Amino acid sequence: MAQPRFRIVMLASISALTLAACQDAAPAAAAPEAEPVVAAEEEPVTETVSLLPKMICGPDGFIRQDATRESLAETFGAENLVEEELAWVDSSEMALVLFPNEPATRVEMFWLDKTGGGPRYVRAGGAESQWIGPGGLFAGASLADVEAANGGPFEMSGFQHHSAGEVTNWLGGALAAKPGDTCEFAMVLALPEGVSSEAAAPVSGDPDAYFRSDSPEMRAANPSADELALHFFDPS
Repeated sequence: MAQPRFRIVMLASISALTLAACQDAAPAAAAPEAEPVVAAEEEPVTETVSLLPKMICGPDGFIRQDATRESLAETFGAENLVEEELAWVDSSEMALVLFPNEPATRVEMFWLDKTGGGPRYVRAGGAESQWIGPGGLFAGASLADVEAANGGPFEMSGFQHHSAGEVTNWLGGALAAKPGDTCEFAMVLALPEGVSSEAAAPVSGDPDAYFRSDSPEMRAANPSADELALHFFDPS
């Protein structure tokens, strides 16, 4: 809240005039009445509440393990939920898409039983995505940002096949699933536009190769976060 601003009122002091010797001092003039202090009107307070969707596991996450098509439709409106056939692994699969026409909040959900039975893998990405992951991660976060949120390096695949750039192991870091967790945060990284062939080749030539994020090859390639995701564990 803005603090009230007060106008400072200066009081004028009147000095007595010194008269010639043997003359009585003239009586001092009365000080003028001080202007009343008037407080400035307070500026209206505008409170901003963050409503950014959270791509995190647990009860504070936007998509939880107990989510169903019906619960999502009830919460967000059936008109904001559609079925789409999307790329999955090396083929395609039907998925539920929430906010399909809103790049900032669009999220794609693959389910244990096609489009029902509980979430299996939930993902969001793209340059306009506003989804926020643990540690404040977002689509576009740098390799260094991801390591900082994890508290150390992690392992990821190279950029040669359908799982290009996927984090395969958080190496026991803060982003790894803990005992009792129902899901684990996941991520896909992408090479920057205009990356040189000299930097891309060492991390793109072998489809079976995996790299630590702090390896010289991955440091030189310098990928950034492209997709945030949640991998839910099968309760059965």
